[in-house]
Amino acid sequence: MANTCEPKAKRSSGWGRPFCKGQSGNPKGRPKGSRNKSTLIAQALLEGEAQLLTRKVVDKALEGDRTCLQICMDRLIPKKKDSPIKFNLPQIGASSDIPKFLAAIAARFEDGEITPVDARALADLANAYRKLIEMAELEPRVSELEEMIEQQK
Repeated sequence: MANTCEPKAKRSSGWGRPFCKGQSGNPKGRPKGSRNKSTLIAQALLEGEAQLLTRKVVDKALEGDRTCLQICMDRLIPKKKDSPIKFNLPQIGASSDIPKFLAAIAARFEDGEITPVDARALADLANAYRKLIEMAELEPRVSELEEMIEQQK
């Protein structure tokens, strides 16, 4: 089916919508993966100098330059992103089990077995469980009410 939309005429001030809704003025757009000219120029300048620049940063780090030392250390020992939490999850079958789950999280946190970030992640998991259980508990009730309404019609 052809697009029958006609672009709105421009006002005398030059403003308006020259294109139909959902239609770009440049449908092909910028090619994916293309780079800015300044990035290409910078890469061309650095292309043959990478080894020399790296050696310079290492030498400066060995001389005590803190910024260069930080750069080198970040490459040697990357910052820890995430790690598994060893935590036996209590069985959750109903909304009434969520407080037990949160109590277990609090106990592990108080004992120093898990970090505040881990405790937060587990609390978020408990909240997701709660929402899922509530939805599962409400679905049959809503279906029953819908059936009752249909029968009354």
